[in-house]
Amino acid sequence: MRCAQLLLVAIVLSLSLVFLEGRSASASFHCMRIHAVLAGFNGDNSIQYVELRMSGAFQNLVTTHPIKFYDAAGTLKATFTFPSNVTNAALGDSILVATTEFNNATLGGDADFTFAGNTVGSNGGDPLHPVQSPDGKVTFAEGPGTCVLGGPNVVSSVAYGAFTGTVDYGSAATALPNPSDDQALRLGNLNLEASDNSTEYSLSAVSTTTFSVASGNLPSDLTSPRNNSRTVLQLQAAGPTPDPSVGGVAELPEGAGAPLQATGSSGGTAGLFAGIIAAVVAGAGALGGAAWYVRRRPA
Repeated sequence: MRCAQLLLVAIVLSLSLVFLEGRSASASFHCMRIHAVLAGFNGDNSIQYVELRMSGAFQNLVTTHPIKFYDAAGTLKATFTFPSNVTNAALGDSILVATTEFNNATLGGDADFTFAGNTVGSNGGDPLHPVQSPDGKVTFAEGPGTCVLGGPNVVSSVAYGAFTGTVDYGSAATALPNPSDDQALRLGNLNLEASDNSTEYSLSAVSTTTFSVASGNLPSDLTSPRNNSRTVLQLQAAGPTPDPSVGGVAELPEGAGAPLQATGSSGGTAGLFAGIIAAVVAGAGALGGAAWYVRRRPA
C-alpha cells in the first residue's frame, strides 16, 4: 500500500513538472520582447539603442544574459552582456541599453546600461556601436526557452532589411532607416511570443518629449526610448547646449489651462495671488523657452 502511495506521489510530481514546463516560462527573464532598435539619429549613426520590454511581470533578472548583433549575412558582429539586474519589473517595464553618444543627446535621463565596457566585438564589429544598419538581426538571450512552449531557442529576436541569415520569426522586418530620418524599428504589441517580424515591427519616430509613464500605462504606451525608471527620454537635435536648469521630466500641471485664482489667507487679509511670467529664448538655429509660475505673498 505504501509503495502505491509513493508511486502516486511521484507521478503527480512528474505531471506537475511537465505542466510547469509547458506553460509560460514566467520566471526571471524569459518573457521579454525586443521593443525598439535605433541605428542613428540626426544624421549621427553613433547614437544607437536597443530597448527591451517585459511581456510578463518579474523579468528583471537579466544579469549575464546577452544581446547579440548580426550583420546582413548572419555573421555575429558584437555581443553585449548585462552586468547587473534592473529594479522595476512590472508588465510593460523597459530595459534600455545604448551608446555613450545616446546619453549625451538625451533629456530626462539616461539609458540603464551602455554598450561601452559591456560589449565584445566579433568579426570586425564595433563594440561601442554594435547595431548593424540597414540590415541585420538583434537577439536577446539565445539558448534559454521562450516565454511559451515551443518556438525558436531564443527569448526574443528581430531580423530586418535584407537579412539573409536565419529569421527566427516569419520574415524580416523593414530595414533600419538613414540616421537622419530619426526613426527606430519598433514593436507594435506586447504579446508573450513573437509571430512575424515583418508584421509586428515598423518604423516609428523616437520621442521628442520626455515624460514619466504611469505604472498602469506601461503595457500600452509604445513610446520609445524608455528606461527602467519609467521615463521616456527625449532625443534632441544638434544645437546649442540646453540650459541645465530647464528641462527634466515633463508633467502636466493639475488644472492646466484654467486661470489662476487668488487664494485667501486664514487671517482674512489680502489673499495670495499668482501670475505667469513667460520668457522665450530666441536665437539663430534655436527654438525653446521657459515658463514658470511666480507666487508672492503681499506684505
